[in-house]
Amino acid sequence: MAQTLKAFLAAAAIAFGLFSPYAMAQGSPAATGTAIPVVQPSDAQLQRYADIYKVVVKEAEPYQSRFAAAKTDEERQAIVIEADQRLVDVVKGKGMELDEYNGISLAIQQDPALRTRVEGMVK
Repeated sequence: MAQTLKAFLAAAAIAFGLFSPYAMAQGSPAATGTAIPVVQPSDAQLQRYADIYKVVVKEAEPYQSRFAAAKTDEERQAIVIEADQRLVDVVKGKGMELDEYNGISLAIQQDPALRTRVEGMVK
């Protein structure tokens, strides 16, 4: 699996403290050795990120339950791969590159004020 996909899931989970099982299974960006540049987003980028994030969370839900119900490591890995691809497709399909999405996720993680703004947009 490509490092960017692992980083994507980890960053998506980290953005709001959502440590989903499959993201945790893949490790954090630091653990995978993937360097993701932090993006200082504009207001328009933040709104687009928040809109996409809502879809990502909704699309991730079925994978979380499937992952929890999986009996073997092979089943869990197959679910991770499927989830990775689906969530990447969601982000790209909404017109945002993974680097931008991941960079905004990291900026939100590092800046409490920015996180509060995006949480308000997501609600």
